[in-house]
Amino acid sequence: MNQPNPAQEQAGSPLESRYRRLLWAYPGDYQAERGDEIVGTYLDTVDPGRRWPSPHDAVDLLGAGLRERLRGYGALGLVAALPLAATAALNTLVGVSAFLLLQVEFEDPRFARLDPVGPFQTLGAVIWLGWLLVGLAATALPGAWARTVAAGGLLLTVAVPPVAAVTGQPGPPLFVLVPAVALGLATLALPSHPGWVVRSLPPLTVGCVTAASVALNAAESGGGMFVSYGSTPELLAMAGGLMFALVLLVGLGRALRADDAGLWATLLVAAPAGLFGADQLSQATWGTSGGGPAPTAYAVTAGSILLVGAALLAAALAGQAARHQTVRRRVLDDVCPTCGHRSTAMTGA
Repeated sequence: MNQPNPAQEQAGSPLESRYRRLLWAYPGDYQAERGDEIVGTYLDTVDPGRRWPSPHDAVDLLGAGLRERLRGYGALGLVAALPLAATAALNTLVGVSAFLLLQVEFEDPRFARLDPVGPFQTLGAVIWLGWLLVGLAATALPGAWARTVAAGGLLLTVAVPPVAAVTGQPGPPLFVLVPAVALGLATLALPSHPGWVVRSLPPLTVGCVTAASVALNAAESGGGMFVSYGSTPELLAMAGGLMFALVLLVGLGRALRADDAGLWATLLVAAPAGLFGADQLSQATWGTSGGGPAPTAYAVTAGSILLVGAALLAAALAGQAARHQTVRRRVLDDVCPTCGHRSTAMTGA
């Protein structure tokens, strides 16, 4: 007598229902056509007694659903753009971290009128050391491990502000933390199999920033130009602009080879790049309060930048989807003048 397989045993169970709820990530017609097959495949691999999908299965299902939706929009280049945007985000974070450590955190806390945190001005040093560690992991470790370390760096970035508030220790200001969190989220898509060029970028970035910092200190005769976080908004805005410009150049170069991934990556980094200039934009728009923008004004400015970035991405997706559907209908409606055959080349696209 044949023994029931795991999928049959789990039929109608809470686990099956939870897998089916994850299918919302797929287009509706795809769910109807292949939903049973997808859920059955996952149920065949689960351990006995499991009641919830594993995190790996959940991420796998959601990622596959997103890819299927983007395939329907003709925008698979957006999926290919994620590792490129993540690489740009990580190297920007590594460069900013090295600079802030050398130019701010190691400066005399009395310049910023702060009580020292060990040898540093603020607890922000922990964040920047963490991202330098992520850069080292991206250079030396497999891609999956580097993403795990990047997730740790992101958690550390989010955790330091409440720890600083609870302990009464000084922490970095919002205009540094907010873009760091945005870029940290982007690093979770680091490439699975990075090439030697991608692996060499973090140490190269740290080396260039360190050399520039040493040269700057020498030019200032040992005195620091950036003695506190309050003296860095202009430089951070430049860093965001430089990141955006470099990704755009890479995108245009790829576009010449009929590869739109770089242009999608430009859209993905637009909002994080803009957040680096949110402090200055807030001051220019709303004025200052106590030497800097009021927290509410900064929050409105940062939120507006994020909304604009999301709107640009949504508009690009909508435009690409409309174009893809137009081309698809044109191909499907194309009838051979000789035999009357209709093309089926894009039926499953």
